[in-house]
Amino acid sequence: MPRFVADPYACFREYVPQREVRELELAAEAAARGIPVIGPAMGGLLELLCRIMGATRTLELGTAVGYSTIFLARAMRDAGGLVVGVDMHEAHCREARANLALRGLAENCAVLCADARALPLGNEDFDLVFLDVDQRYYAELEPVCRRLLRPGGLLVADNTAFADACAFSTLVRDNGCWDAVNIYAFLPDHAPEQDGICLARKK
Repeated sequence: MPRFVADPYACFREYVPQREVRELELAAEAAARGIPVIGPAMGGLLELLCRIMGATRTLELGTAVGYSTIFLARAMRDAGGLVVGVDMHEAHCREARANLALRGLAENCAVLCADARALPLGNEDFDLVFLDVDQRYYAELEPVCRRLLRPGGLLVADNTAFADACAFSTLVRDNGCWDAVNIYAFLPDHAPEQDGICLARKK
């Protein structure tokens, strides 16, 4: 019989990617203000997915202060691509732009202050969409994400273990437009650390 590690939480904490001091400071500052961040494991997953796909156009719905945008922007910088971050709060957008500029990532980012449900963007343009807004709006945003993704593009939705995301997860499962999997995972330094992630490929 295979043996599992005695304390998987401690074990997987050891595998958290190395972080820069500025990244740690940004995460701590956001947490102190009650702004949830995705943490280094989820951020690393986003960056890795972009690189695996060869993504050059990515969209983030729910940029906040730009913590998660940094991971997307790193992949876009190396691919010569662009991440469009969207947040409906102008103060958050200003902070996100400043945080990205501080890390030399401004040229690969555009931060748009807008309601994600009514974006002034075209159709079928993005390789990857990261959905991380208030989960009450996820179901409304499913057709928006579907419209904005190219065929074969990837939707990554955070916080799908939240009850308010259930309607969205049901839509993704049942409407026939997606190849999708919902994963419940331990994500060190994520808010919360045990949460769901939906990965859905647009057919």
